[in-house]
Amino acid sequence: MIIKPECLLFDCMETVVDVIKIPDLRLYAWWAYNGSGYEYLWDSFDTFVDSYKEAKSRLEQSKHKYEEYNITERFKIMLSNKLNEGFDSDKAATAIFRNYWGNYKENCYVDESVKYTLPYLSKKYKCGILSNFMVMGGIEELLKIHGIDKYFDFVVTSINVGWKKPHPEVYNKALELAGTEKEQVLFIGDNYICDFDGPVKYGFQAVLLDKNDADTKAYKKIKQIKDLINYLGQ
Repeated sequence: MIIKPECLLFDCMETVVDVIKIPDLRLYAWWAYNGSGYEYLWDSFDTFVDSYKEAKSRLEQSKHKYEEYNITERFKIMLSNKLNEGFDSDKAATAIFRNYWGNYKENCYVDESVKYTLPYLSKKYKCGILSNFMVMGGIEELLKIHGIDKYFDFVVTSINVGWKKPHPEVYNKALELAGTEKEQVLFIGDNYICDFDGPVKYGFQAVLLDKNDADTKAYKKIKQIKDLINYLGQ
């Protein structure tokens, strides 16, 4: 038996918005590299991947745990080693980012389960998004592209707050916008640490979206978003 929530707080990626193929580091790098117009700065895609990994590692080491940064910072570090190549590094970083983001968006879709469920739930609950994301305004754009932005009362992203889940600061911001008590918020997401364990430790209710029924830790789970209707006793 759950406490009837006032606010439903959703993770975004792989919860509300899916990706055709779940990206690994090489695919993220490919989205940035292929078609950017700056491929010539690296000997091959493999050397681009190596540079991408190194920049990611350097940034993570320079930040506090769970501190967020803009994805463009990664591309700027990669280009900082190319300053003798005779090009505008800011222009190049912008071009690589736009290429990355364009490819990312093209690979996103919204599952029928989500399309079916959100209109129903948004009439009964305050609904929000809390997502770890490195693109400023990116989550908002994805929601709008797929016509589901109207179902959410607010959006909180790590890039705006400066901290990513499971840091308490992002949950604090979401709670502020939810305008209710912690126990009146139900978090729904696909990542055990960020979307179940972190929210529960913070004081939210939580249910894990476990599409493949593979998780063995979460004690409250659903397999698809439309299962929320039964879970909430609607």
